[in-house]
Amino acid sequence: MKKLAAISLLILLLFNFVGYRLLFYAMQKQADRELVTKLDNAVYDESELITITVPLTLPYLTNWKDFERTDGEIKLDGKIYHYVKQKVYEGQLILMCLPDEQKMHLENAKDDFFKLANELLSNSSSSKKSGNNTVVMKLVISDYDKLQTASTFLYSNHSTTPFPDYSTISLPVGKDFTPEQPPEA
Repeated sequence: MKKLAAISLLILLLFNFVGYRLLFYAMQKQADRELVTKLDNAVYDESELITITVPLTLPYLTNWKDFERTDGEIKLDGKIYHYVKQKVYEGQLILMCLPDEQKMHLENAKDDFFKLANELLSNSSSSKKSGNNTVVMKLVISDYDKLQTASTFLYSNHSTTPFPDYSTISLPVGKDFTPEQPPEA
């Protein structure tokens, strides 16, 4: 009886460490496959699509006549959007996106489970102090999201120049950088 209790507690501990992440990962991948299948078969409402435009600073761009089917996702204002179509027109990338409600629901469920499993929500007076710690703890323990980092970089409001300005670069000076006669062969 003690062995059975020890084994069940060990399984519960392992599930708490990595099992729920694997479970939610598998559920999210399944939801992604279902959504991509639905988008490939064009089984979605066109009125739900939102438009995101991104300025492109590439030379020799040509305008596309029609939209092309694409895959990908972006997280804006806490909502997850899945790319459906894309088009380049007048120096801008136009993305038609569909809100991914199922993936947002799974993300919220994963966050709620994380809070419950790690007892980050408490009714004691220390909950006000641990409010900031929950965000730090979640960032430390949660998975790294490459797509979100790439999309944050892609859609940031930083102005960039298409070509670097070399007029302000100066040559290095010093005793190690003095010009000298090349050796004779």
